[in-house]
Amino acid sequence: MYAVFISNHSKKVPLFFQRSCRSSDGVVVWDYHVIVILRLNLDAQFRVYDLDTTLDFPCDASDYWSLALRPNSLYRREFYRFFRIIDAEMYLQHFASDRSHMRTADGWLAPPPNYDPISTTESTHSLPQYMEFPPPSDCSVSLSRHQLNSTPFGVVITENAFCNFFGICNIK
Repeated sequence: MYAVFISNHSKKVPLFFQRSCRSSDGVVVWDYHVIVILRLNLDAQFRVYDLDTTLDFPCDASDYWSLALRPNSLYRREFYRFFRIIDAEMYLQHFASDRSHMRTADGWLAPPPNYDPISTTESTHSLPQYMEFPPPSDCSVSLSRHQLNSTPFGVVITENAFCNFFGICNIK
């Protein structure tokens, strides 16, 4: 199981089939978005868990790719998405958020969840380390499970590497 942060250096990533969509073209532009991808079996079948999608929950990873993500080639470069892949166990050990990213001087941007902020023994706010995306030239073009087992904040990879790692799409 993997936690996946979707973002880019400019913090503008388009996704479709999102509950918060208010535009006629069906797109929402997030600064970042988080999904979970679960491997079902050795045949490389994956399911996507996206709490914000209007697609099936969970959704077949190939369907999620073609409907919600869509290839970067359809977008201007500033909207190209990159993917921070984190092993789920590592994520649960290291992720923390004090929710400061949800507040402004005027108050909450949206109502906060009704549970306590997530913290670890090491941190009360590691979210910025997950949200920070390098320039495209510094993103990895491949990924191995070994890399993920030794990297608490995951690895930022290109669209091609994402597709190859999860075996869910063909780049045209």
